[in-house]
Amino acid sequence: MSEDRTTDALPGTAATPDTTRPRQFFRLQLWLLMRALERFETTMFLRTRYSQPKMVAIGVVGSFCLAVYYPIWAYLFPQPYENLPMRLICSATFIPLALLPWWPRRLRTHLPTYWYFAMTIAMPFFVGYMTLRNATPAWLMTHLACVMLLMMLFDIASFLVVFTIGSALAALVFALSPEAHLHARTMLEYVPLLMFGMVGGATCTVSANMAEQSRIDALTAASNNIAHELRTPLGSLRIAARAVARFMPDLIRSHRLAESEGLPVPEVRAQNLHALERSIGVMEREVTYANTIIDMLLLSARPIGEVPLTPLAARELVDQALRRFPYGSRAERERITLSVAGDFRLLGEEALVVHVLFNLLRNALFHTDRAGKGDIRVFVEPGELVNRIRVHDTGPGIPPDVLPRIFNRFYSHASDSAGTGNVTGLGIGLAFCRAAMEHMGGGISCRTNLGEFTEFTLSFPHPETGDRQ
Repeated sequence: MSEDRTTDALPGTAATPDTTRPRQFFRLQLWLLMRALERFETTMFLRTRYSQPKMVAIGVVGSFCLAVYYPIWAYLFPQPYENLPMRLICSATFIPLALLPWWPRRLRTHLPTYWYFAMTIAMPFFVGYMTLRNATPAWLMTHLACVMLLMMLFDIASFLVVFTIGSALAALVFALSPEAHLHARTMLEYVPLLMFGMVGGATCTVSANMAEQSRIDALTAASNNIAHELRTPLGSLRIAARAVARFMPDLIRSHRLAESEGLPVPEVRAQNLHALERSIGVMEREVTYANTIIDMLLLSARPIGEVPLTPLAARELVDQALRRFPYGSRAERERITLSVAGDFRLLGEEALVVHVLFNLLRNALFHTDRAGKGDIRVFVEPGELVNRIRVHDTGPGIPPDVLPRIFNRFYSHASDSAGTGNVTGLGIGLAFCRAAMEHMGGGISCRTNLGEFTEFTLSFPHPETGDRQ
């Protein structure tokens, strides 16, 4: 049934391309905006992940020190200005971080947002405001120390966001304070020192990037070694299997001829012959499976270079993936069903799309096997704005605190049917899927309900839209 596209036209007239084109353009821009927001949220989770092991300690130290330092600066070494209520409020922002192990799972999805909020309020805002009010050596050194701490906790981009927002709020509150007086000369003298600390810290803060790159280099080297060490024996095994399959009929005929002539040859039962023939097919399948896994490892571990994109048919790619996937058994293949609402063209690269589907199918089979339940359905769905391929399984689902991080490189999580989780795998499959989809101008998203289902959606723009992107 065709859609009615005349709802926005004048009565009695048909919609024209001039009226539908701005609407399609607006929807496209909205889709691109949503993709950008998803990337920003993913980046927040990725940056928070590196600081998460330190959050409890930071929460304890921060809440304690902000409260304890009040009598020090108010009575022991009196400063021109103190503000106990503001200090206690900022101290309270650290308490949830100190209690992080007791956060319910549904709240853990908001941890990155709260982490950025707490650091913005407690450090650049509070310390910046108190530095503007006092401008004493003690507060100038405290401000510089907070800047260095922030640079150790965040990457450069996140540091600039947190520091800029916090400092702007501090300046705004300072400007609105009627009794505030700016120590202009002292602050001007402090600015070059602050800039030196920020530039020097940015130059030296490369540990996180170096660690990430070293893991990528190590994984690439390991995958290359694995491929080199395994390809040769796998090739030899395939050649041996094909040689046995080629000469097996002659050997069987020779054995039967010898039996018919009454020669003393060992008896070979028919079921043994059938088992031998089946073993040849098993050898071929296992070699194919191993080579496919090696190809997936190599593609996932290596950065995606300048891969040329060509127009492809989605239905053909899905059929190819389902046909070539190395199933562990016939039962695994029978658990996967294909539902096609129509075909569509996409700009992509055949190996990338097929291996993206391989990763999604492998994950779905793995998790449904662990849960002991679940079927898998693959949908091909053309759309007006974007075209989609969906992989839906009725397995155990993904915990809400894990979901935002599943596309991060080197992050891996498996949930069993009992609801407990443990880390497994290398954590590169879904990261490869996201990189491959973005290289082709599309995107990947996931929605899930713990204990019910997981669904990955591959979004492909129309080929003419993909060219403009």
